[in-house]
Amino acid sequence: MSIKLVSSGSYNVRASEMAHDRQLKTITCLVHFLDDTEEYFEIDKRNKAQALLEKVYDHLELIEKDYFGLQFLEVAPTPEGMRWVDPLKTVKKQCRGPTYEFYFRVKFYVSDPSKLSEEYTRYHFFLQLKKDLLEGRLVCPHSTSALLSSYAIQSELGDYNPEDHKGNYLSEFRFIPSQTVEFERQVIEYHKQHRGQTPAEAEYCFLERAKRLEMYGVDLHNARDQSNLEIQLGVTSAGLVVFQNFIKINTFSCDCFHPPTTTPTTTTKSHFLDVVAKNNYDLPPLNPAFPTIYRI
Repeated sequence: MSIKLVSSGSYNVRASEMAHDRQLKTITCLVHFLDDTEEYFEIDKRNKAQALLEKVYDHLELIEKDYFGLQFLEVAPTPEGMRWVDPLKTVKKQCRGPTYEFYFRVKFYVSDPSKLSEEYTRYHFFLQLKKDLLEGRLVCPHSTSALLSSYAIQSELGDYNPEDHKGNYLSEFRFIPSQTVEFERQVIEYHKQHRGQTPAEAEYCFLERAKRLEMYGVDLHNARDQSNLEIQLGVTSAGLVVFQNFIKINTFSCDCFHPPTTTPTTTTKSHFLDVVAKNNYDLPPLNPAFPTIYRI
């Protein structure tokens, strides 16, 4: 008696081997963008992270690339655990996989976003500052938060229209932490005043207002002063700023960091730490995000 095995399909050994080899040679990266969309990218695992950055820039069709970068969560999902991708190192040496997750962000805030060459670049600054406001990094007075939010709504919904915008039409939007109905009413009142503004004009007004805030573009890092009081340190385009309870108490200009012959983009760790040491600021030695503020 003979038995004949019947196969319901065919198995392409070569195709399977090629797919397996490809999986071994590439890594998959998930990138979250500022407009809350996300995209997967594949890069050769031996490539430097610059290869991923270039794919991201091409995807967005960005021209002014130098202001932006990618962040990832090193350990815990907290602001202190966010680190910038180093383009000169491989992705695998910087963060954990197998799906490597990144967040596209503004890395260098310009002092005046209105002077950026490309409107599309300004749009991404607008998206970043909206996120900073929502996540509590762009701290400002309640009324200012409402005004900024009203420009954001004008950009998204256009002119206030009582027929279309009935009741609390903003209830589905989120602008700030711990948002209240009273805050939303204030945003509505500001929104009514922006009639005729195009989205680009509303975003321009948002940036003009945001750039004047003390917390504009400031990435804070916890520290202690010589009296052991809690303070926050951050770097801006103007230099090192010192805050206590989100109130600015001191500023060290860029001149404190640089010898006369250097430029702001070449600030070294030693220049920064010299200023910190002279003022007896105590920094947490293992803060994983801290090295990101050595450049201005």
